[in-house]
Amino acid sequence: MKKYILTLLVLSQIIFVTNSPSKACSVFSASNGEKVFGATNKDWNNTNTRILFIPSSDGKYGRVYIGYQIPEGFQNVGGMNDQGLWYDGASLPQRSDVRNYFNKPTVKGELCEKALEECASVEEVIEMYQKYYSPHWQGHSMWADKYGNSVVIEFGEKDVIFVLKQGDYQVMTNFYLSDQTNPRWFNCYRYKTITRLLTDNKELSVELFTSALDAAHKEGITPTVFSNIYDLKNGEIYFYSFHNYNEFVRLNLAEELSKGNQYLKMPELFHGIRLKSPKTEQVIDFSQVYFEWFGDAENYEVFCSESTEFTNCEPIEVINSQLAGQEPSYLYSMFFGALLLGGICIRNKKSIVVLFCLLMVFGSFSCCTKLFISPPLPSKIKTSIIVKDLKPDTQYYWKVVGIGENGINSESTVKTFTTIE
Repeated sequence: MKKYILTLLVLSQIIFVTNSPSKACSVFSASNGEKVFGATNKDWNNTNTRILFIPSSDGKYGRVYIGYQIPEGFQNVGGMNDQGLWYDGASLPQRSDVRNYFNKPTVKGELCEKALEECASVEEVIEMYQKYYSPHWQGHSMWADKYGNSVVIEFGEKDVIFVLKQGDYQVMTNFYLSDQTNPRWFNCYRYKTITRLLTDNKELSVELFTSALDAAHKEGITPTVFSNIYDLKNGEIYFYSFHNYNEFVRLNLAEELSKGNQYLKMPELFHGIRLKSPKTEQVIDFSQVYFEWFGDAENYEVFCSESTEFTNCEPIEVINSQLAGQEPSYLYSMFFGALLLGGICIRNKKSIVVLFCLLMVFGSFSCCTKLFISPPLPSKIKTSIIVKDLKPDTQYYWKVVGIGENGINSESTVKTFTTIE
């Protein structure tokens, strides 16, 4: 009997975790005078990720919000405005002592939204959070501006607390930076991993931040469903879908705001591009180079250059008439998970365990939280071209760009190869 009680307890815990809205995210920023970056991994079970662009109007700055589509509408979890001010948030242990102790005025909606609409610097954000009260403190937020300033805002004993950046970078995950006595998520490996990378690498770059996001990403029940890197000085945002750091979408905030209001489905911006050959650091014949990749875009541009910046490089246009029609792989994961649970139930031969397992499986189908959340199936559509008469004994860089709608393209990471003499 004890054996079956233990089984039920384990299953109960799985169901609880599966249906929990926990969002264990990683947020960090860094600056060195010339460059200012902010970045985040968003770890949750909602894959309906969205991008909302709102141009400036009525004394409000133009801005972009990143978040999710939920039954109540759009839920933003981060964003940047056209003044180079950025913020993002992460969850914290729940608490019951958050109240308006000093009778501060409140605002309609979220205070973070008002700050992004009206503030141009971290200093202005701090002044706003000192003035107004916000009841929403299930987490904390990091703010950074194009001048290199950053702050983490948390709720302290009876009011908000401002943790200013010390040094060149600041990292935030899911424990209080101002009070580290609560054991939940403290000593976080994601926090340690990102901190170590930023400490060991003083040269700031998109590549460094991508490596940090990759090293800290999560998989499983609440995986990293999207990642962003913000270039605050240049107003650019790099998007990565479902912890796939081999393909990204780069958007310029000013250009997108000039198009008016936009509400984009983030997963639809990507084409599943995977470079196959030439392989990284491969040495090949210069007279005829065979380029091959996977992806579901109808049209591509292939770049091959001696320069890492692809300076003065004319892209090669490639048309692919094949279309991808693949289902998200989490459906298959759920199916196999159901088979596995069915096998457990049959072996136990106990009706109550069978019932519990069935509730667990069908419950995961009926609610918005999936039992297993896996990346989309990789594209099996292969495209290739042959490029002739490159230079001998030369290192080349190459990448593939998938042409999307409304001028929004996705592109692969860059690979290198060398031609023989």
